[in-house]
Amino acid sequence: MKQKLTRTLLSAGKENYNVAVMLTRLVINNLAILENVDVTFHDGFTVLTGGTGAGKSLVIDSLSLLLGSRASSELIRAGEEKAVIRGTFHVTSSRLSALLLRWEIPFTDENIVIERVLTHTKNTIKANGVPLTLTQLSQIAKLLADIHNQFDFAKILNPENYLDILDGFSYETTSHYKDEYAGLLEAYKGKRAEYEGLLAQKAKIEASRDFYEFQLKELDQFDLQENEEAEISAEIALLQNYDHIYNLFQSADSIIREDFLDRLYELNKVLVKLSTYQPKYQEVQEKVDERYYELDDLFNTLKKDFKNLDYDPERLNYLQQRSSDIGSLKRKYRKSVPELIAYRQELQSLLGKDSSIDGRIEEASAAMKELRHHCYVKATELTAIRKNLAKTIEKEIKRSLDDLLLSADFKVVFEDVSEENGDSMFGPLGIDAVDFLIETNVGEGLKSLSKVVSGGEASRIMLAFKVIFVKANKVETVIFDEIDTGLSGEAASAVAKKIREVSLSSQVIAITHMPQVAALSDHHILIRKEVHAGRTSTKVQELSLEEKIREVAYLISGGKVTEKQLEYAREIVLSPKD
Repeated sequence: MKQKLTRTLLSAGKENYNVAVMLTRLVINNLAILENVDVTFHDGFTVLTGGTGAGKSLVIDSLSLLLGSRASSELIRAGEEKAVIRGTFHVTSSRLSALLLRWEIPFTDENIVIERVLTHTKNTIKANGVPLTLTQLSQIAKLLADIHNQFDFAKILNPENYLDILDGFSYETTSHYKDEYAGLLEAYKGKRAEYEGLLAQKAKIEASRDFYEFQLKELDQFDLQENEEAEISAEIALLQNYDHIYNLFQSADSIIREDFLDRLYELNKVLVKLSTYQPKYQEVQEKVDERYYELDDLFNTLKKDFKNLDYDPERLNYLQQRSSDIGSLKRKYRKSVPELIAYRQELQSLLGKDSSIDGRIEEASAAMKELRHHCYVKATELTAIRKNLAKTIEKEIKRSLDDLLLSADFKVVFEDVSEENGDSMFGPLGIDAVDFLIETNVGEGLKSLSKVVSGGEASRIMLAFKVIFVKANKVETVIFDEIDTGLSGEAASAVAKKIREVSLSSQVIAITHMPQVAALSDHHILIRKEVHAGRTSTKVQELSLEEKIREVAYLISGGKVTEKQLEYAREIVLSPKD
């Protein structure tokens, strides 16, 4: 595993430049001071320069929106109804094209156009004209580009983010193990909740045994039956209305005793004979025959009921009392009769000799322990992967920091855990807690990265992390927002060379104030602010070689450009870059 991860980190970037995803065009309309911006991007290394407040960060904000960041209507230019950001990416990535195919996004000319429209009431997202959710855009964005900005400093200086950072260097490997671990952890927590619930149930039974036994005795005495209420109600209605029912039965009996059925029988015999002459009457005869026997059965039932009809005042009193008692029981327990019957059965199960709760507790305990063990085993497998990955990262970070003129020792340390540590060790990302330690001054000893890094050191450390991340994950388009903040002199030159190195295998777009960085770029875009008719807007211009040299000279001087500065700018711009 260690060798595989090492190859993943070191192999990228050594092939000829041939990125599978590249930003080719960015169009921005009415985003703050970016009124009408249309920028063409190329492969290799592109820098964006310009004065403070000219709109450079807004360009990065626009790219962030295309890559899934949340939007705010406050970005819409004053007086306008909407802002539109549209980015065109040239794509030959099979992973990305497969994702587009799955979402039925048309993709025929190796271009994908991401568009976001911001209004004061809603925002819309489209890819090649097909509406997307923000979640879908974020999934696509992972395969399009990676943005570095100043806020990444806060991330790398917060130990709570270190596991995510570590896993990100081999996302495809670690994500598989993390998914399996998460599934086991969820199953374990579910079984543990079941086990704890059974223990609580048993404790509740023991604490309330006398009360439950009283309830069971009461319900046993009542011995409620299914449908009893309806049957009692019907019988009470019969006895209370006995006189009316008796008279009606008398009338029915009188009708039955007449020759109604005899006449129907005679009619049936006539139809039998008629059907021998006219077959079409056979169906009529069969129906009359069926009705005759049906009526005969009904009449016999009525005769039987009439014979059994009897008035029993004691039975009526019993039924009325039973009905009243059932009503009182329902109010007392606040349950219906079916619920009372079910509750009686539940009490019998809980209190009876055949109670299964002890067996269920034992089964849940065994299953819980097994799931916990599997969860721990999977977590330790993830830990082993991370530790191998950490060793490789340590070497690569130190090598990159040397390139960046920061001679430092770097270590990834893991907190020791064992299966006896208790359930508190099981976190959403595994059982690991890591810290990044660094020594930037010889003899000072390793200390937590979050506590000892200065601004200029943070820039180079962040760049070192980003270079490894880009190579390991084969990020095709990388965007840096003032990664060189706080640097000057040789350190700035070293950072420029490192960014240039990244551009050999990825498209790089960087905002910079440093002449060393700008001089090593393949393409240079100048962003400046203009005021027309009382409104501020931003102009974006791709510079020619001579214009680039003058802009680099301006960055060197920080003000008025001299011939000497122009000469030096020409020298560093035209010097060999590779």
